[in-house]
Amino acid sequence: MDNLTSFSEVKRPIPWTMVDIVLGLIVWGVLLLGLVSLTYLFSLPIDSGLVIIVGETTLLIPVWYFTVHKYGVNWADLGFRAFNPSAVSMGCGLMILFFIFHLAYASLLAFFNLQTQPGLDKIFDNTTTPFLLFFGGAVVAPFVEETFFRGFVFIGLRNRWGWQRAVIASSMLFALVHVVPTSFVPIFFLGLIFALITHISGSIWPAILIHTLNNSIALSLVYLNTTNFLQ
Repeated sequence: MDNLTSFSEVKRPIPWTMVDIVLGLIVWGVLLLGLVSLTYLFSLPIDSGLVIIVGETTLLIPVWYFTVHKYGVNWADLGFRAFNPSAVSMGCGLMILFFIFHLAYASLLAFFNLQTQPGLDKIFDNTTTPFLLFFGGAVVAPFVEETFFRGFVFIGLRNRWGWQRAVIASSMLFALVHVVPTSFVPIFFLGLIFALITHISGSIWPAILIHTLNNSIALSLVYLNTTNFLQ
């Protein structure tokens, strides 16, 4: 594994630093806190689809500020570059293994009357437009989260820590910000897959595509169960 290299290495040093990454996380947290405060202060209606879209989009602000604006980098430095299609195939193979693991993990939690993501089955109850929720969860969220956690965090850490430690650290952070304790393990392993295929392909596009596939399947199953289609 030590000899694992990407198909498309970055041509120049990554200028953003650990301080930029930490500040980016802080800025994102402040933005989210501000949005939540405004929502409750003005008693704004809460639609789960709109919440996902607005909340996720705020992640792009610190990424842009601490990379493109601050250092004048181009988006290719954040992983928006061409890639070998085999990276997607590898990602799909890893996702099959992940689904098997997740099924076993969810079964173990069920034995203790726990859920991987409690309340997820109610998410469609809080939206008047299911399409908006699908768009936010299956399109916006994968694009934005991969830009932040793989493009900004993973690539930034890899430049200083090496790819192995960067994969683990960025995946742990990815799992932690999802907050739910019972979902930490599966989301951590998802982060490992996304970071690994980003490193190998030299692009975040494969991770975005695989992330989109994962979220689309998850939301579809929840929606079908909510509408009693699976019962």
